[in-house]
Amino acid sequence: MPVERVLRQHGHILANADMLETLVSGPRPANDDGLPFRRWLFTRDLLLHFAKMEGQVYGPLMDMVGGDAATSASKASAETAALVTDFRDHVARWRNLPSEAHWETYARACQWLLNRIRDRLEGEATEIVPLLSYLPTDDEGACPGKPDHRYVADAWEIRELILGTGAPDAARDKPEAA
Repeated sequence: MPVERVLRQHGHILANADMLETLVSGPRPANDDGLPFRRWLFTRDLLLHFAKMEGQVYGPLMDMVGGDAATSASKASAETAALVTDFRDHVARWRNLPSEAHWETYARACQWLLNRIRDRLEGEATEIVPLLSYLPTDDEGACPGKPDHRYVADAWEIRELILGTGAPDAARDKPEAA
């Protein structure tokens, strides 16, 4: 995956994290004000990014490059998997808009999770992005490999928790260009 694409995805995810952080740092909204859909968009973008990193970067670094690069990729992969597990647990606990009595607890839980996401993206930027030059690329600069389906499946499971819907609406859920 080209460096520019990874960093652009980081910027997009971080901007959305800032928006969510601002939203939960204030008083509890009187109604959900579209919060569930915003949470889903954030989840979709985050987990699609992690799926691409796993399939197109971490896996190839471990399988094709080896050495210190493989060790860094293995560590990043494990940290990402742990974060996704915590993310799924968070969404399962806080699937609905919390009551006024629980808003502060929810806001602290969101802050903790958003800080973990920021730390993970910082780790990618400092430890993994410099290793991208070791990976073969196609004519468009993309690394081999497909997104890791674990995280894609996680995204749909979390979508169900957040939105409580059935099949995805392809037009509404189409990811923005990365």
